Amino acid sequence: MRNLLRVAILFIIIAIMRYAVIDIGSNSVRLLISEELQRVYKKINTTGLGKGLAATGRLQLDSMMTSADAVEDFYREANREGCREIYVFATEAVRSADNREEFLNMLKIRGINVDVVPSEEEAKLGFAGAYTDGVCCVMDIGGASTELAVGDAKGLDYAKSLPIGLVRIHDACGEDLKKIDEYIGDAIKGYGKLPQFDTLLSIGGTASTFVAIKEDMKVYQPELVDNYKLSLSDVEQITKMIYDTNMQDRLNINGLEPKRRHLIVGGGRLLSALMRMLNRDVTVVRESDNQEGYLKYKKCLIKP
Repeated sequence: MRNLLRVAILFIIIAIMRYAVIDIGSNSVRLLISEELQRVYKKINTTGLGKGLAATGRLQLDSMMTSADAVEDFYREANREGCREIYVFATEAVRSADNREEFLNMLKIRGINVDVVPSEEEAKLGFAGAYTDGVCCVMDIGGASTELAVGDAKGLDYAKSLPIGLVRIHDACGEDLKKIDEYIGDAIKGYGKLPQFDTLLSIGGTASTFVAIKEDMKVYQPELVDNYKLSLSDVEQITKMIYDTNMQDRLNINGLEPKRRHLIVGGGRLLSALMRMLNRDVTVVRESDNQEGYLKYKKCLIKP
């Protein structure tokens, strides 16, 4: 009987497979550890890979090296966690850089292969990870691109990625509000008219940062961020507060990651501009995002 019990326990341990998904973004490298489709934990390392990309069209050597080191560290951690499969994907910064092969080779020689996600698929992955119920619009503000996707449980009616994000905004405009608003206004015209939807969901570090600041988080609390209702007035008030605070004093704002403090004003203006464009006073912030969506894709639960 005891032997049968041991065999059963061993079978359960083997059956519950662990996976890792590493997302190489334009501002951060992120790690997801998951048991099947259930998140165990996430980690983030802000490496600024896309810094200077808008001006030069190229990834900077120091940013590439820092990001490659971060990916390798997360890859090793995933191995230590016993992950059976480790997926690594990259988005707009790598996708659009003239020297993308140089960065990909940095990782290849370390034994890490990277899937560069096409722009038309990125919005679909974010939607797959964040979707709840009904007809939703999922908004994903990144460092170098921002995605909008509209659909329901049956599939997508709309998905579009545009090359605008908080790193590009900062590179092009700094914190000149007039330039920022003109830059954003011109860029988001590219979304055109979206289908009707019931709920606006937001994923990515910009929206979650605003929740963390509003809730005065000294330590990030993903369980509080997930499904948080963030209002347009919250976004605008917090953006103004940060804008009026010098860089040094921004280090004292709970919830604002130090490496994000010079980018967040542009991110806030973009978030509020998109909410206005979509005629929404509230967005629901989700912790599940394109990492969970990518895992579903790899497990053949969705087809991007």
